[in-house]
Amino acid sequence: MDPIDGMAIEPIGPEAATEGFALTVEAGWNQTVDDWVFFLRHGTVFGARAAGGQLVGTAALLPYPADFAWVGLVIVAQAQRGRGLGTRMLNHCIATLRTFGLVGMLDATPAGEKVYTPLGFKPVFGLERWQGTGGGVPQHPDRVRPLQAASMERMSALDAQAFGARRDTLHADYCARTGTRGFELAGGNGYALVRRGRVASQVGPVVAPDPHDALALIDAAVASTPGPILLDVPDEWTGIAGWLRSRSFAVQRPFLRMALGRDVGYGDPARVFAIAGPEYG
Repeated sequence: MDPIDGMAIEPIGPEAATEGFALTVEAGWNQTVDDWVFFLRHGTVFGARAAGGQLVGTAALLPYPADFAWVGLVIVAQAQRGRGLGTRMLNHCIATLRTFGLVGMLDATPAGEKVYTPLGFKPVFGLERWQGTGGGVPQHPDRVRPLQAASMERMSALDAQAFGARRDTLHADYCARTGTRGFELAGGNGYALVRRGRVASQVGPVVAPDPHDALALIDAAVASTPGPILLDVPDEWTGIAGWLRSRSFAVQRPFLRMALGRDVGYGDPARVFAIAGPEYG
């Protein structure tokens, strides 16, 4: 326990999911209660509570079965910002990473980058969050098909090669959620998922052998999803950015992938065309 002006920072459990979700709502982020439950069950979430017991800040670690863990859900209530609380909570995460010999990875907003850089995080590559409206008729119905249960193992293997670690537990959780849809290339060598978010559906991950195939998957995912959509796309994929602009999508905000103490990531970024989300990588 670390007292800070009457606050305590300590791990919190699944019972705090609705409190964490309230911080998401205040911050205007897209996470759902399902996201909070996943982190609280499968990761380590540090919470800061005011003297009255109210949850006013969080910072989470989600370990993957490799030598890294994702840092996410770093949120401080508006009334508590500017006091260094976020940095102190991140220091708890960094201490935990060092205890278990893990590299910390994260996707930072521009404001977050200013906090993470002095703590030793280095840039790996940039991303942009695109926001728009889905629906319509898919343009490549012969190249993409709905993801079948029998394809889940192949999808997880493809994802592990691209991301750098197996995420079977995360995929199973996504697919158990109401409204999640999956697509795969007809050749079985690429896939895309779409899940519900608090304010918009999230397209990602999108894993494919090349931008041409990735665009067919993204087109299918967008066409299947009427209403608001978000995609977090690495800056390298300018052709996908151009397609999104043609669909009247616009950049909501940039992100910067960062790693603690190193300037390279994991897996094969050449196969990643949209990430799962900044909280998951």
